[in-house]
Amino acid sequence: MISFNSTSQKNNLDSLQVLKDSTNENKKSIQYTEQQLEMFLDSIGKLPLKPLMDKASFMTDSIFENQQQLDILVKDSDFEKLKRGCYAEQLDVKTVKAIFGDIKIDSTYLKNGMIPLTFVSFDKNKNDFKEFAVCPGYADAGGSCKMYFFSGNKIIAKHNIYHRYGLKLKHYKDIDGRTVVYYKENYGSGSGIWWFNFYFYKYYDNQLIPILNELENANLQFPWGIRVLWFESTIQKTNPLTLKMVYYQAFSDSEESPKFINDSTIVQYTWDEKTKTLVGNYDKSKISKAQILTYYLEDNEILFINAYNELLKNNLKDSIFRQPTLNYLNDVKNYYETNNQN
Repeated sequence: MISFNSTSQKNNLDSLQVLKDSTNENKKSIQYTEQQLEMFLDSIGKLPLKPLMDKASFMTDSIFENQQQLDILVKDSDFEKLKRGCYAEQLDVKTVKAIFGDIKIDSTYLKNGMIPLTFVSFDKNKNDFKEFAVCPGYADAGGSCKMYFFSGNKIIAKHNIYHRYGLKLKHYKDIDGRTVVYYKENYGSGSGIWWFNFYFYKYYDNQLIPILNELENANLQFPWGIRVLWFESTIQKTNPLTLKMVYYQAFSDSEESPKFINDSTIVQYTWDEKTKTLVGNYDKSKISKAQILTYYLEDNEILFINAYNELLKNNLKDSIFRQPTLNYLNDVKNYYETNNQN
C-alpha cells in the first residue's frame, strides 16, 4: 500500500504505473525499428532542457515555495505564557487560540483544557526565544504537522509539513550569520517506492524565505516503473552546505536488471545574495540538476532521455545494455506516440 501527501502527489506517482502498464500493452503490438528508436533518442536529445525540468519539479517547487508567510505580533502577556508553555510542553486552550487563531483542536485536549506543544529552538540558548518554531500538538502524532515559525514575539510563517515518519526539523548558521532551517518533505511511501526532498529556508528580514529544494531520498523498485532507481543525499557539512549523493538506475526488465548508472558524488552549495538562494555547484560534481530530477518519482521519461542522452547512446554500443535500452526506448516511444505527448 502506498501513502500519499496530497491528490497531486498521488496523481504523479500513479502516472508511473499508468506508464508501466500502457507501455507493456503497447510493446506487444508495436515494435519500432532500431533506426526509428535511435532517431527518437536523437530527437529527444535536441529538446530544450529547461521546460522539461520545470515540468518535473513543478509539484515539489509549488509546495516548497508556497508555505504561508505571516506577520502576526503576539502580545507581551501571551508571549510570556507561550515561553512558559514551551518549557512545560503544554499550554491552555485559551492562550493557544489567542496566539494561533481558531485552529483545529482535538476534543481530548479541549476536555482537558491544555494542548501539548512541540517546541524547537534555533537559538544557541533556547531561553532566548529569538528564533524558534512551535507546533500546537504533537508534531509526530501523525504523518503531518503545522509548524509556526517565530522571530521574537512575531509569527512570520506557518508550514504544513508532511514528514510521514516523524518531524526532523534542524538548523544551522549560514555564511552570512543568518539561520537556515530544514526538514524533509514526503511525497509518497510504500513497499519498494518512496520519495522525500530536503526543504531549506532562511530567516531573512523578518521572513522565512525558501532557499533550496533538493532531492533527499527516492526509491523505485521492480515492478513499479519502467526504470529501477535509488537516490540518497546526506549532509556532510553545513558551512558551506555540502551533500553527498549516492544513486543508481537500471531498466525494469526484471528484478536483476544490471545497473547502467551506479555512482556517488559531492555537491557544494553557495549563498547567492542576488537570488537569495543556495546554488549548487553541479559543474564540479558528477551529476547535473536535470539528472537529479530524473530520480523524481513521476512521469519524467522525456527529461531522463534528454538529460542522459549521451549515456543512452553509449548504452547502444554496449553488448549488455543495447537491447534493454532499445526495449526501454520502444516502451517510451509507444506511450508518447499513443498519448500524443512528444
